[in-house]
Amino acid sequence: MVEAGPGNAGAAAIAVRALEHYKPHVALFVGVAGGVKDVAIGDVVVATRVYGYESGKDTAKGFQTRPDVQNTAHALEQRARVIRQGNDWKSRLDPAVKQGDPAFFVAPIAAGEKVVASKKAATATLIKDHYGDAVAVEMEGSGFLKGVHISHPTQDAVIRGISDLLSGKATADKEGSQQRAADAASAAAFEILSGLDGGQDRARTAKPAFLQTSSTFSKGSYFAQSEALAEVGVPDVDRVRFAFAGAPDGYMRIIPMERREKPLTVSSLNANVNQSEMIRATGHGGLATVNAYGAIYYDPAGAYTMGPAPLRWATQVFQNGELWSLTDTLITRERAWRPAHIPLPIIPVVTLEKGFYRALHTNVPFAVQHLGLTFPCEIELGLLNMRGAHLGVDQDDIRGPIQFDEAIVRAELDSADAAAIDTVLLAFFEEVFDKTGYARPEGLNRFPPGPPRS
Repeated sequence: MVEAGPGNAGAAAIAVRALEHYKPHVALFVGVAGGVKDVAIGDVVVATRVYGYESGKDTAKGFQTRPDVQNTAHALEQRARVIRQGNDWKSRLDPAVKQGDPAFFVAPIAAGEKVVASKKAATATLIKDHYGDAVAVEMEGSGFLKGVHISHPTQDAVIRGISDLLSGKATADKEGSQQRAADAASAAAFEILSGLDGGQDRARTAKPAFLQTSSTFSKGSYFAQSEALAEVGVPDVDRVRFAFAGAPDGYMRIIPMERREKPLTVSSLNANVNQSEMIRATGHGGLATVNAYGAIYYDPAGAYTMGPAPLRWATQVFQNGELWSLTDTLITRERAWRPAHIPLPIIPVVTLEKGFYRALHTNVPFAVQHLGLTFPCEIELGLLNMRGAHLGVDQDDIRGPIQFDEAIVRAELDSADAAAIDTVLLAFFEEVFDKTGYARPEGLNRFPPGPPRS
């Protein structure tokens, strides 16, 4: 989109350059014009043709016109004629602009190099005498259509809002007429575009955009802080409620890109969620249950007693087909058995990479089979709350402290192929290392796997 400035020659030159660069199917010139007859301020005119009124021969007997006529593309003119028969286009008007009840015209206009500021001006008389069907006058439409004409097969149209009636132009401008005119012309332009090439039919049949689950108090959370996501036992007897103690420090999201026609049933989610995986380097099994978000597969992380209990790993599946896998085990903050020379908090690289590798390679096929995942989809992998921690490659290679809060990669996945999944994982692992200020060593932990040995 280009602001051309006044004048037909400039409009032609700008049009040619823009069309050569973008090669569009449609080019519209949208602006304001002075009303010559039949129109009122705020009305809109889609030109059927534009007269270059200054084309002619100046003789001793006076100016003799030699009409220079540029036509609007037939398809756009016909589209405008359909719009004129109704009022749907007015729904696109800006409610903040004080419009009256603008009319929609499909008619000729005139274009030249002069600002016509009076109905009694010689130019106004010329237009009325020689171009009697023109309802408006402006300064760029003829040049624009010429520029588009030599860039065939682009379709073109000139759309003008009426900002004045020639006389009283300054007063009309002060009263906001140009804003009203521009708003009407814009509304008409978008209404024309909305129906091209069967666009309205496609809008009715196209699948609506996927509405992904929003994050809450952290990027890796879809729940309220300290909210119980699972529970076992009988209330007031032996019930245990499981919740993350704080924000998870690592997460994985598998996000569809097309909305389902119907939500997945909670019963199907609950029946299959235990076939997914959690972000954990070792261990197998867990518990499955239904919660307010769908179904969750979780590991209670050891013994527990009645009351609140911490969640360490969990994978949540939603009725919209999303999958979130969360953990708070990636950043070690307690000494326990760890040697005194290892600084805390620390992120063990082996635990991090094995956990994400195992989970993503399991969860993508799981989502295809049980959540109806189609491709392309989006994958988001994140490590959070990492500022001040060190990255432990091994006992002799510890990097940090890290000066960044998070490392997040969001990528499009085109298939469930293992190599495609590895590409996303490698991008994430490299992003984590980059936050330490050092690149990830090539082939670390034998990942990604090299070509098979002969």
